[in-house]
Amino acid sequence: MNSKILAGIALLALAPALGAVKVKQAEKSSLADFQKGSFVNVSIDSNGGLSLGPKLKSIPGPAEEFYLAAAASGGDLYLGTGHNAAVYRVSAAGKIDKIFQGEQLDVYALLVEGDGDVIVGTSPNGRVFRVAKDGKSTELFHPDEKFIWDLAADKQGNIICALGNTGAVYSIAKGGAVENLLTAEDSHIISLHVTSDNAILAGSGDRGILYEIKNRKVRVLFDSPLEEIKGITSDNDGNVYFTAVKSVPAPQSGKEFEIGPAFTRKADPDKEPVREKSILYRLSPDGGVESLWSSTEELAYAVHFDSQAKAVVIGTGNSGRVYRVERSGAFVQVCESDSAQIFRIVGDAAPAKGYYLIANNTAGITRVEGGMNATGTYFSEVFDARIQSRFGRLAWNVEAAGPSAVSFAVRLGNSDYPDRSWTSWSAPFTDPENSNINTGGYRFLQVKIVLSSTSPSASPLLSGYRVYYLTDNLKPEIGPIRVQRPEDRKPVPDTTPPRTYLHVSWEASDPNQDRLNFSLSLRKLPGNEWLPLRSELREKWLYLDCELFADGKYQLKVQADDGLDNPPAWARSSVQTSAPFIIDSTAPLLSEFSMTGRSVRFKAEDQASAVALAQYSLDGKEWIPVFPDDLVGDSRVETYRFELSNPKNSRILLIKLSDEFGNDKVFQKSI
Repeated sequence: MNSKILAGIALLALAPALGAVKVKQAEKSSLADFQKGSFVNVSIDSNGGLSLGPKLKSIPGPAEEFYLAAAASGGDLYLGTGHNAAVYRVSAAGKIDKIFQGEQLDVYALLVEGDGDVIVGTSPNGRVFRVAKDGKSTELFHPDEKFIWDLAADKQGNIICALGNTGAVYSIAKGGAVENLLTAEDSHIISLHVTSDNAILAGSGDRGILYEIKNRKVRVLFDSPLEEIKGITSDNDGNVYFTAVKSVPAPQSGKEFEIGPAFTRKADPDKEPVREKSILYRLSPDGGVESLWSSTEELAYAVHFDSQAKAVVIGTGNSGRVYRVERSGAFVQVCESDSAQIFRIVGDAAPAKGYYLIANNTAGITRVEGGMNATGTYFSEVFDARIQSRFGRLAWNVEAAGPSAVSFAVRLGNSDYPDRSWTSWSAPFTDPENSNINTGGYRFLQVKIVLSSTSPSASPLLSGYRVYYLTDNLKPEIGPIRVQRPEDRKPVPDTTPPRTYLHVSWEASDPNQDRLNFSLSLRKLPGNEWLPLRSELREKWLYLDCELFADGKYQLKVQADDGLDNPPAWARSSVQTSAPFIIDSTAPLLSEFSMTGRSVRFKAEDQASAVALAQYSLDGKEWIPVFPDDLVGDSRVETYRFELSNPKNSRILLIKLSDEFGNDKVFQKSI
């Protein structure tokens, strides 16, 4: 099994979480759902229908890092490579011969003429060579250009060249004469196609423009919102198909490596940015252009018209997928490669023999043949139920024509990657309505679907499946309990707190998304019994009325239970206890008052918290603060001494004491 089968973890659509006793469904039915998995000889259409794919034949190729150009003729396949600038012929029998070795790095363009000669475009410092059947090569064209991006032949046998860095198109006549057909404002012309009426179509690589050169006259057929016209082809009805893609970013390592020049399109601040990375267009004979297919994730590297299927085939990266797109816009993912990019698609002279997929990262050759596979397998992504669960019924929707069939198998585990700790694949399930997994104690599940047919023309069509499961009920989780004073926490909007209160709050959640009930208990420290405070509380907060309790040190206990969504036998609960905290609703007391002359002494004492502030006033006039003897008001007992500033005309001394909870009291003394 290749690594793509098991790569990635994705959650399928879950039913709304209504509690642990609610059976959930993991469902897969759309193209996007299925594309998270992996395909072996299986195709999928744009509606999410799985069917048997075409026969694929892997063909050994030369040991080169990149295959950058390809052409086919007479059953032979020709490959241009990078970064070795070699050209190979792979015969129908599988023999590999090097027929050309260039001095540059890359061969991006190949053309096989009717007489069997091979035309080769090398880059950089672009040159065009002719390689004869006897292996001799001659230079045909050495333009003052860096890149030879593409080659084509018109109906008169002239060789058409697409160039960069000046965005030119040249024609090389049989006699060797060279003619400039187009010098565009674009820096690069990267794709060519000659239509049945001998019009030359050229696609640019920094402004995304499709040009037509006909009878030596040039006109613009379409200005794409993307930077590159990557490939062009046509059908027998005069429709032209072409792909536009975003500019290729700088190469990255591994699967993310993208091949090609980094063309840049100047941003237009008045236009909204285009989300798509690729768009396949159809240009109809009347000049109208419509989008048939697009992707925000994939780059369309190659385009080919399959005359047998009467549809366009495109190869993408970095998923290595091949799509067949109908004129209506309906499409099928034909296959998926182990390589990152399908870089070229070339057809044989005999269309019934199929076409070649030229892949990179890693370089490879696959032939897509006309027949259908007898069997194919689809592997889903790993489904995560989040919690160990009991998996029940497996159901699917299938249209099985004639001798075709579908079977399912599953395997389960408790690690996110299928390793030796997982179960083996189950025995096949074949009943789409009454197949029961009936296994519990696992969090992760993977599905394997096998499609088969004994008829070369009949395939089953699977349009979706569902796995029913019941998660184990886990107990709620309660976070730390916070007890805050009014000055540290504003009152909850639209509520009226008690006169003296503490704001109590906590965080709580349930792994099963069950609704929670909270019960609160309070005890006075040290060693008193827990007293019920509130029950059936849904909110995660409470105003604690301090005047209902004696001053002192307390603890609060919060219990959460999920009985709202579970039967009694399944209900679970959790408990969290707060750190000790102070309840204080009583002001400090004054004692040991004495006055000698102008000198005043007294003691202040609070039952629960620190005496925070002492003030005095003569005859109820301004309040003057008094510091304790140790200068810091931080204890439940403090002593004070101060000198009256002007006692001669005063009759009453007022002393106000306040604790750290804001409780205060005024004491009156005659002087």
